[in-house]
Amino acid sequence: MARVKMIPPETTDAAAREVYDGVLRQWGRISNFSQVLAHQPASLMGWALPNDAIRLTNIKADPDYVKIQQLVIIKTSALNRSAYCMSHNVPLGRKIGLTEAQIAAAQGNDYMASPDLDEAQKAAVRWAEAVTNLTARDDDEAFAAMKRHFTEKQIVELTVFCGMWNYSNRLCEALHVDLERPDKRIEFQPKS
Repeated sequence: MARVKMIPPETTDAAAREVYDGVLRQWGRISNFSQVLAHQPASLMGWALPNDAIRLTNIKADPDYVKIQQLVIIKTSALNRSAYCMSHNVPLGRKIGLTEAQIAAAQGNDYMASPDLDEAQKAAVRWAEAVTNLTARDDDEAFAAMKRHFTEKQIVELTVFCGMWNYSNRLCEALHVDLERPDKRIEFQPKS
C-alpha cells in the first residue's frame, strides 16, 4: 500500500488537473506514479516534458532510438529493483519492438556478450549501468562507446533518461507506489 495518498484523476485542484490533461494525452491514463507525483504538479510537469520531447515524439520518427531509450530505462530499473517501473516499461519496450531476448539481456550482467543487442544498444545499456552505479564519471571506455554510436544530443538525452528513471525508481520504491493491474498501465498514444 502506498505511503502517501494518490491525487485522483477527478481532482478539482486546478494545477494538478492541468498537468493530468497533458499526461492523459501522453499515456491515455493517469498512472499511480503520476497520482503520487501530483502532490507537486510542477514535479509531474517536469517529468512529462522531457518524456514527451525525448521519447514520445520519436516513436514514429525514430523507433530504433526509442528502443534504445527503453533499454536504458529497463537497465536502470532492473539495477534499482524497481518493480513499479519495470511493470510499465518492459511492456512498453515490447510494444516498441524489443524482443524478450533483448529485454532479458538488458536486465542481466552479460549484456555485452549478448547476440541479441547491437553495439549501440550495448553501449547505451553499459552507460545506464555506469550512470546508475555512479561510476560514469571515471568510465572513459563507456563514454567513448557512447560517442561512437550517438550524437552529443543523444548522449545527453540518454543520460537524462537514466537520471529520470533513477529518480522514479527511488520515488516509487520509497513511497510504495502500488502496481496497477496490467490492463490499467500506461500505453504509447498516437501523436496527432
